Amino acid sequence: MTLPNIMTPAETPAVKSSARDAVTGLWEMRPFISQVDQILHDHQGRLIAGLLVIEIERMHQLFQVHGQGALDYAMALLVERLLPACGPQDLICRFAQTQFAIFLPGLDHAGKALFAASAIANNMAAPIIIEGRQLHVSAKMGVAVSPNDATDGASLIRNACVALRQAVASGTTSYLHFTRTMQDDLRDKLDLEDALRLAMQEGQLSVHYQPKVAIAGGHAIGGEALLRWRHPVRGMIPPGTFIPTAEETGLIVPIGEWVLRQAINQIKAWLDQGLPPIQIAVNVSERQFRWGHLPALIDVLLAESGIPPHLLQLEITETILPADLDGALQQMRWIADRGVALALDDFGTGYSSLSYLRELPLDCLKVDRQFVMDMEHDQSTRHIVEAIVAMAQAMDLKVVAEGIETLAQWEILQRLGVEEGQGYLFARPMPAEDFAAYIRNGGPQSKN
Repeated sequence: MTLPNIMTPAETPAVKSSARDAVTGLWEMRPFISQVDQILHDHQGRLIAGLLVIEIERMHQLFQVHGQGALDYAMALLVERLLPACGPQDLICRFAQTQFAIFLPGLDHAGKALFAASAIANNMAAPIIIEGRQLHVSAKMGVAVSPNDATDGASLIRNACVALRQAVASGTTSYLHFTRTMQDDLRDKLDLEDALRLAMQEGQLSVHYQPKVAIAGGHAIGGEALLRWRHPVRGMIPPGTFIPTAEETGLIVPIGEWVLRQAINQIKAWLDQGLPPIQIAVNVSERQFRWGHLPALIDVLLAESGIPPHLLQLEITETILPADLDGALQQMRWIADRGVALALDDFGTGYSSLSYLRELPLDCLKVDRQFVMDMEHDQSTRHIVEAIVAMAQAMDLKVVAEGIETLAQWEILQRLGVEEGQGYLFARPMPAEDFAAYIRNGGPQSKN
C-alpha cells in the first residue's frame, strides 16, 4: 500500500517513527494534533483549514466476528480510499481503532472541506473482501473548519467529533458541518444526564397515577403508573424531555426498576387501606426488556409484596418484538405464567404483524393517542380503530384507548366497542393519595 505523501517522517526528522500507526503508516493522534497546531500557529489564525473525523461503520462488528487482525487489514485497505480526497499537504491520522482524521490546510473556502467529505463518502461505498466475504461499509463524518469553528488542533477535533456524533445519530446523513447549536445541545444533554443521576439520588422522582375508566359506564376501574420529575429549580420536567436521555444512557433500567417497585408497593398499600382491588399498568422500556432480568425481578417483587399478580399489568411496545422475537416471547410467557397481565402499548404505530401477534400472551391492546385524536375528524382513522377493535375481539383481547380528551371521542369509542380508556377528559395523572380518593369516589360517572 502506498502511504500518503504528506509530512512523512523523512521530511520531518524531529518526528520519530513511533509517531506513525504501525498498521496503516498514518500519523498517530498526538503527533497529528501537534502538527495541526504548528501549521495553524504559523499562519496566525488566518488559514482556512478543514478537519474531518471519519467513523467507518460496521468495524466494531468486524472485530467481534473476525478479530483484531481482520480489523487492521480492513483499516489499511480503507486508507487507499482516503487518498484521492487528499492533497500533498494534507495530514491523515488513524484516530482510534475505527476512525480516521484528516487535516486539510490552505482551503479556498470552507465548502471545500464538505466537498472532500462527499468524495470520501462515495469512495467508501464499495464493499471490501474479508476472509472471502464481502463486507459493506460506509463512512460517517464530522467536519470542523478553522478559523470559524476553532483555531487549534484539539478544539477542531473536538468540534468535528460533535458533528460526527450528530451524523451518526441521524441514521442517514453521511457528513455534517459543526455548528454551535450542536455543542449547546450536547452540553444540555450532558447537564440533563447529570441532573437525572442526582434526581435519582435525592428523591426528586415520583410516580403519579392516571385513572382508567370503563368506556361504557365511565366508572374508574384501574390506572397507569407514570414517572414524574420535579426539579428543585426547573420545576416539573416533562417525561418527553428526560426519558430519551434515560434510554440513551441506560439509566432507564434502574429507573424502570424503581418505578416498578414503587407501583407494586403502592398496590399493596392501597389493599391494606381497604381500597377495592384495581389493576395498575407499568410501562417497560425496550432497554429494560432487553436487560433480560425482568421476569426474575418481578418474581422477587411479587414475593416481597404478596399482591395478587393480576393486579399488575406490564405495557410493552412493538419495537421490542421483531429484533428478538424468540427471546421476547420467552420472557413474556414467563411473566404471563406468573399471572401478570401484558398489554401491547401504542398499537398500530409500529410494525405489527399478525403472525407474531397471535403468539404473544397478551391481555389487551392499547390504541395510540394519535388515532384517538384523529378519529374525531378523520373517517379513515375511525375505520382503523374499528378494525383494531374487531381484531382484538376476535383474539379475545381487551382494547384500551389512551389520550381521550373530548366527549365526542368518548362517544365514538363507546360506539366502536372499546372497553377502557384514559385521558384528560377523565383525569390527569395524580399523586397516589389523590388517585386513591378518585377510586373511592368511582371517578366520572357520566358524560355530563
